[in-house]
Amino acid sequence: MKYIETPPDAASIMESTRAIGYSLPTAVADIIDNSIAAEASRVEIFYSAKEKYLAIIDDGCGMSSNELNRAMKYGGISPLDERHEKDLGRFGLGMKTASLSQCEVLTVVSKKNGEISARRWDLNTIRRLNFWALLELSSEEIESMPKVELLETLSSGTLVIWQELDRMFQGNEDIERIFPEKMNEVREHLSLVFHRYLAGEEGLKKLLITVNKLPVEPSDPFLRYKNTQAMPEDTINIGNYPPIKFVSYMLPHTSKLRAADKEALGITADLQRNQGFYIYRSKRLIVWGTWFRRAKKEVLSQLARIQIDIPPAFDSLWVLDIKKSVAVPPAIVSHSLDALIEKLAAKSKRTWEHRGNKETDKNSQHVWNRLRARDGGIIYEVNETHPIFRRLIEKFPACEDNFKKLLKLIAMSLPLNQIMLDLQSSNVEIKNPASYSEENARDILKIFIDGLSNVEVNKWLDELAKDVFFKNYPQLIKDFRRSEDYDPSRI
Repeated sequence: MKYIETPPDAASIMESTRAIGYSLPTAVADIIDNSIAAEASRVEIFYSAKEKYLAIIDDGCGMSSNELNRAMKYGGISPLDERHEKDLGRFGLGMKTASLSQCEVLTVVSKKNGEISARRWDLNTIRRLNFWALLELSSEEIESMPKVELLETLSSGTLVIWQELDRMFQGNEDIERIFPEKMNEVREHLSLVFHRYLAGEEGLKKLLITVNKLPVEPSDPFLRYKNTQAMPEDTINIGNYPPIKFVSYMLPHTSKLRAADKEALGITADLQRNQGFYIYRSKRLIVWGTWFRRAKKEVLSQLARIQIDIPPAFDSLWVLDIKKSVAVPPAIVSHSLDALIEKLAAKSKRTWEHRGNKETDKNSQHVWNRLRARDGGIIYEVNETHPIFRRLIEKFPACEDNFKKLLKLIAMSLPLNQIMLDLQSSNVEIKNPASYSEENARDILKIFIDGLSNVEVNKWLDELAKDVFFKNYPQLIKDFRRSEDYDPSRI
């Protein structure tokens, strides 16, 4: 046998890797992964619609000329090599494939030990020459690059510049409008995937990220500053591998979330769609909002979220892709996940059932009756024996038949399908109309007691006090009760 070296076609490989599937947010996040690996404390992102570039600069350790050559090489580091726990890379392709998925010209300028060096991949040059023609920039060429003056002020750091943004805009002329919109998507993505770094979690070096000088704020998908229930941290131990750490969270019910809380959730605000596992690699969010097909996303489990930290040693077992946006748990881990899903989903279900039980409590009066149909389904019908309806029929006996027909029409018109759709597709709690207030309840009571004796008033109020709606206004019921010192001016 003899060996024949068959180096890959440069133009073909570069064009193929452009189609891996990066979005602009995931591509920018991949560059910031390198900044974190370089121990950066600050990452600044700049973009210009007029000059059509995007630049990312960090204050990390920087690279020497030889180190930069290796970093620009495709597959410069084997995915089988052992990496430092803070190294968020794996395949040795991220910076190149992420960058060139969005642009045709990638320039990297780095400073270390007082020396500045720069390298460039230019796809038009590669297409023309069809070999791995990595360009080394001269001092004059470096000085002409956008934002390079910021690098000169740092003791060390790296500047990544994207130009010829063909994939970002694809010939669209309205770049002045589209570029800021796309960068808002980048900001939202970064606020989520790096939220633990942005918040300065214990054991992590706090990271500041800015976009055109505006800081990116962390979006905590667990709302840990709210009344979120957190179970104690636990681990999954597999052979000689480092332990997999996990924490289970139960978000507050939507009724307890203010608009600001939902805004803080960022792109994870759709509770049902984003329930499930949140997979972190070196505390960087990789995958979120999935049960890995081991459970269905249901309304009753939408408050359940599980944070799982996987160490870099597990990369190959978790089938982590180049974009770091897919992680499939190995079979040896999946069985342990089933128990977590069952336990947390049951807790989330109990949160909703508690509220549902209050609405169907047998010790209370209800305007709606929940009944079991013969075929096993559920029927909701208006409760004609409710004190309010009985009192109206008593006042207007001639209208009883028509009134009951009206109640049946209301029950038949209940938009069950739309209610179900709203519950399944929205994170917004379905609420009673704003007009259902204490003032409205007071007006109803005035009509209710009209024409009754004091004894009759108290008798009816005893029944009405059991109603789930009027239970919210005990003082109001008390105000309407008749006694020897009764004062009509109170109502």
